[in-house]
Amino acid sequence: MIAKLNEVVEGKGWETRRKILQELNQHPSTAYELSKSLGLNYSTVKYHLDLLQKVGLVSYMKSGNKYLYKTSRNVEVMKLI
Repeated sequence: MIAKLNEVVEGKGWETRRKILQELNQHPSTAYELSKSLGLNYSTVKYHLDLLQKVGLVSYMKSGNKYLYKTSRNVEVMKLI
């Protein structure tokens, strides 16, 4: 499993992760909302969210029965995207 920041931002799938970060930088979203807005499979979005969370770029908060994801480090994320 990828766990290093440089592998997450330079590795295969970076374009998808970049799009997810751009969306989350604008507003917190659920994995389902991201999958619909980006036209991606839910499991694909969830996979990339898990990777981004492991390196600390994304965090989540529980809101009712939903998990809202958001960027964790706005300044650093903006440099990446």
